[in-house]
Amino acid sequence: MTCKLAAISMAAVLSTSSWAQAPVMNVGSSGTVNDRLAELERAFSARSQAQIDQQRQFNAMQQEVSELRGLLEEQSYRLEQVIERQRALLMAQQDAAEKPQKAASAAAQSGGEKETAQPRQGKASATPASGDEQAAYDNAVNLVLQDKDYDAAIPAFARFITQYPQSTYVPNAHYWLGQLLFTQKRFDQAKAQFARVVEAYQSSNKRADSLLKLGMIAKEQGDKGQARQYFDQVLKEYGNTGAARLAQENLNGL
Repeated sequence: MTCKLAAISMAAVLSTSSWAQAPVMNVGSSGTVNDRLAELERAFSARSQAQIDQQRQFNAMQQEVSELRGLLEEQSYRLEQVIERQRALLMAQQDAAEKPQKAASAAAQSGGEKETAQPRQGKASATPASGDEQAAYDNAVNLVLQDKDYDAAIPAFARFITQYPQSTYVPNAHYWLGQLLFTQKRFDQAKAQFARVVEAYQSSNKRADSLLKLGMIAKEQGDKGQARQYFDQVLKEYGNTGAARLAQENLNGL
């Protein structure tokens, strides 16, 4: 009898122990799921923030590359201007030096009549930009490349275009103005500036980049068909250039 009671007691203890452990396992399992969900949420948030940071870095790098390219093109353009001015100046000096000799020869042939040589106005006097024009353009460019004051650069380029409409720097000024407006996502206004370069300045070294930017604006505005046309035009007219490579990358992303 004692053995039976002991056996029954032992069975009751084991049964109670098993019943008591079940809720503990359920609670533990539920807590693990919650922990995992919380961990997934943290990972997702971290990944989202990382993507945002990467996009910001990419946008900043794009701006820096654009500025560096603009600076390089600006330096190349100015070097070409200096060479052209030097060539014109040398030609004018050569003409001025030769004219007295020609006048003396003509006087000798006509019976010794003396002729006073007058200074000749060569092309060099018309080729260089005026001091005010050059200073206005340099000021606008420096607001972008040195001061990074983009808000002030926009009206500076606009004033330059208005004040010096015949300047050789006007295509560049339109491009810079479009680039600044594009950066601020003022796409319709930027489009007008880039379109001006494309349509009115066929030989400008800013035309390829202006076509590229028109494609990017169309892409931003959801007009993939128009964007494709602009990118194709860049590839067709300006193959093997940096603008063409960017156009192909944008085409691949459409």
